[in-house]
Amino acid sequence: MALGAAVLPGQAQQESKDDNKKKEEGLPLAVAETLRFTTDEGTWMSLDLSPDGQTIVFDLLGDLYTMPASGGKAKRIIGGLSFEAQPKFSPDGQWIVFTSDRSGAENVWMAKPDGSGIKAVTKGRGAAMLMYLSPAWTADGEYVIAAKSERGIGTYHPYLYHKDGGTGVSIGPPPPPPPRTPGVDGPPRPLNSGPVCECVALIVTCAAVRSGWAV
Repeated sequence: MALGAAVLPGQAQQESKDDNKKKEEGLPLAVAETLRFTTDEGTWMSLDLSPDGQTIVFDLLGDLYTMPASGGKAKRIIGGLSFEAQPKFSPDGQWIVFTSDRSGAENVWMAKPDGSGIKAVTKGRGAAMLMYLSPAWTADGEYVIAAKSERGIGTYHPYLYHKDGGTGVSIGPPPPPPPRTPGVDGPPRPLNSGPVCECVALIVTCAAVRSGWAV
């Protein structure tokens, strides 16, 4: 097919740049190389057991995996350039909530146990570094509680979010703003005292797996 209009080199380059900008959603990073390995152990991991006691979900090196609670081979359900962590099954076992920076900033996300249906619970980047920790479900499975810090590695405070999204509400009085340094511009400094994290509930699930598992 012949085109009737000629495209100048400069115009083509500009159109190419515009197309690239449209594609840059989330993490605008290119894969440098792929590393493949097999392991039967991990450290600094978070895990949870499904309500029916049949499946374990865990994070390892920024990806999420599931495996039978009786042991066996682990299956990666969510992974890639983004960093996923701290997965937690919903009370009915139909969803997994977790933290991820797949949008370009750390937020709370949820997905089906097979990794499909990924959607954001929280959105935005915040005035400074926005960080979330320890997402957990309410007993009715309608809400997610997560600790949030809007000042990077500073004081965390629990917030309640509906599973379908929203701005969330503070659980208790919100933390006071950090002190500002007179004459210094920029975002507020993190608090230098006080609790690092306010915990709503701490649930530790231990699953003994007798047979080995591979990643």
